[in-house]
Amino acid sequence: MSQRLFELLTGLLARIPMRIGYALADFAGRCHYLFFSARRAAARANVDAMMPGASAAERDRVVRGMMRSYLRMAFEFFRLPRLPVETLLGAIDSNWDGVDRALANGKGLIITCSHIGNWELGAVALAHHGVRVNAVAGVQFGRWLAGSVRDAKAALSVATIAPEDSYRKIWRALARNEAVALMVDGDVFSPGITCRFFGRETQWPSGPGTLAMRTGAWIAPAYCARIGPGRFRIVVEEPLDPRAFASATELNAAIAGATERHIREHLDQWCIFRRMWPASSAPSTETVERGERIRA
Repeated sequence: MSQRLFELLTGLLARIPMRIGYALADFAGRCHYLFFSARRAAARANVDAMMPGASAAERDRVVRGMMRSYLRMAFEFFRLPRLPVETLLGAIDSNWDGVDRALANGKGLIITCSHIGNWELGAVALAHHGVRVNAVAGVQFGRWLAGSVRDAKAALSVATIAPEDSYRKIWRALARNEAVALMVDGDVFSPGITCRFFGRETQWPSGPGTLAMRTGAWIAPAYCARIGPGRFRIVVEEPLDPRAFASATELNAAIAGATERHIREHLDQWCIFRRMWPASSAPSTETVERGERIRA
């Protein structure tokens, strides 16, 4: 049933003209904003913390943009399995020089990503560049579709490593000089360390810095932003050599700083719908039910 539903979605959305597909996604984004109050409240709490000097109308505009961007990403993602490679790559502006330099080191590459624009497309594009990509990801698009989504990504040359899988899979991938993509702004990691993020003490995954220090793999902060209907720009920052940092904590702080820059520049495309900070440190006009876990 899951596979049939996935095939139905991909087949249908691949046939819809881009203009109509985005119009439907934007309508779904408005519904997302109106009817998913817990997700709206979490996004608004984050925006309140990130934009303390902005007006209520401006903050609301950003939250609406976040929810619209998420539905656009879903539309784009379900088209991917049916798109010709030349169409896919022709829609992307990218530069992989930093990736190639890091892999020349022979110890693999850790790519730290955030939920900006279409993060799934970034991994697929890198795989088509000829790099073996391993993406650490939890349940995506609900449990009904999770297996089919993972299979589809595998068909697009992106291997998925579940958060509960052993770190050995990640270590082995790096030892094979492959790329490992880690989402550093999601909730698939257990809290590791505390970093300054948007001027606040924030729970941050310790894994990227620790992995780099132990394996020698370089780290490249990256994102894939939407620059127009069906058009994208992938930005890969200059890789960070772990030998240049005194500790994993210092390296993770540099990753947090890069991630903050990326999100600040594309805030209305940032698709995180859980509170990044406790309610006491990020006041909001809406509340999230206690204990609810909100996933992008």
